[in-house]
Amino acid sequence: MADLRRTARALFAVAVARANPAMALAESLRKHPPALPQPGGRLILVALGKAAIPMMRQAIEMLPPPDRAIAVTNPENVADLPDVEVLAGSHPVPNHMSLAAGAALRAALSNLNAKDRVVALISGGGSALAVAPAGGLTLADKTAVTDLLLGAGVDITQMI
Repeated sequence: MADLRRTARALFAVAVARANPAMALAESLRKHPPALPQPGGRLILVALGKAAIPMMRQAIEMLPPPDRAIAVTNPENVADLPDVEVLAGSHPVPNHMSLAAGAALRAALSNLNAKDRVVALISGGGSALAVAPAGGLTLADKTAVTDLLLGAGVDITQMI
């Protein structure tokens, strides 16, 4: 029985380590390094989701210093990162902070040119954490639909 318990704990530890967003990103960046900016171009790092902070930390550790970095996460995961604009949105129902985060992401990604490179790090929760309702729709529209869908028991994977 002790061997079974030891094996179960070892398997659990491996599973938890594999679910670590920073470790997963580090492995991915080693296997598939992103294209860097051409001469005269800018490197923009964007992280969006509940795992935005650990992903951004890992990217900053492994990539050249970015010209701009912005991370959007939920309020519980906000942390200070040097030279990174860190914003909080709301999850699972977007609010005014989500709208501001969406506007900040749009601004960070505006005026790009062919020499620039964007590394986008996306994890779960982004569809509520940063919103930019399409023309004619409002934040109230998006919030009402999200509330209705969640209230009806619709699975999050069906909502995106």
